[in-house]
Amino acid sequence: MGFEKKNFFNIRPKSSFGRILNLTSRCFAIFGGFVLLTAALISIFSIFGRVVFSLPILGDFELVEIACAVAIGSFLPLCHLKNGNVIVDFITANLSKKKLNFLDAVSSLIFGLVALFFSSRMILGAKDMYIYQEETMLLAFPIWIPFLPVILSFFLLTICCFYTFVLKINEILGN
Repeated sequence: MGFEKKNFFNIRPKSSFGRILNLTSRCFAIFGGFVLLTAALISIFSIFGRVVFSLPILGDFELVEIACAVAIGSFLPLCHLKNGNVIVDFITANLSKKKLNFLDAVSSLIFGLVALFFSSRMILGAKDMYIYQEETMLLAFPIWIPFLPVILSFFLLTICCFYTFVLKINEILGN
């Protein structure tokens, strides 16, 4: 088994690499939480300013849009490590543990390849946005900057996917 189970909410990987990956994913998720909290505060202050003073925050929707993208990307690695992705299990409910591990391994491998593909494409997209100096419409904020944490998140997600793939394969083989 790849994880020690203390209780439902506290699953700790056995290997040092797994613990480092878990800690890093948790740090990314905490960062994403702060970014999302900031987006919520921007919305609150903008709505308050609009209602009370007829003066909203300029470009509030741009900031919230960027913050949500960064936050969502930051949550993905930990979500994958905790098996938090949405699954439809009525088809697989009666399968054996070995078959479920096989399906989990295949899905982790495919998800890892997709995350790696997205990471590489986002690098090229960020490079193009940097070269052409693309900016948001109202704030003239460079669009390539928020790509950086999302790219890092997707690379971390890729590593998490391949890690869980190896764990599931080891469970299948009985290691």
